[in-house]
Amino acid sequence: MYGVVIWSSVKEKKAVFWCEDHGDLVFFHNQEAVDENAEPMFGAGDLVQFDVYLDVNVRKARNPKLIREKANLELTEKLRHHGSLSRAAERRGQVLHFSAQPPVPTLSAQIKHA
Repeated sequence: MYGVVIWSSVKEKKAVFWCEDHGDLVFFHNQEAVDENAEPMFGAGDLVQFDVYLDVNVRKARNPKLIREKANLELTEKLRHHGSLSRAAERRGQVLHFSAQPPVPTLSAQIKHA
C-alpha cells in the first residue's frame, strides 16, 4: 500500500500514514532503530510504500520504504489547517439555554380578541 506521512517523531521512532485507500490511518513504530539522534526515516509529506497488518483492530505498517521525499507537503498543511479550524469552531461553540415562557399570542389571536 502507498501512503503519505502526516506525522513522525524521531525520538519516539514512530510515524502515521494516510493511506491511498482512504481507510483508517496506519501507524508505524520502528522498534529496531537504535540511535535516537539519527535522521528521521520519514518526514511529513513523504510518500511511502508498506505492508499493512491489523493489530487489535489498529492498522499498522511493516517494511516501509521511502518512495519520494516531500511528495505531498500540501496534504499535511491542509490537515493542519483543517484541525485548527475545527478547534476554533469548538472554542466558539455556544450553548443556548431555553427556559419555559408563556407563548406569545399570534397576530390573528390578538385581532380576534380586539
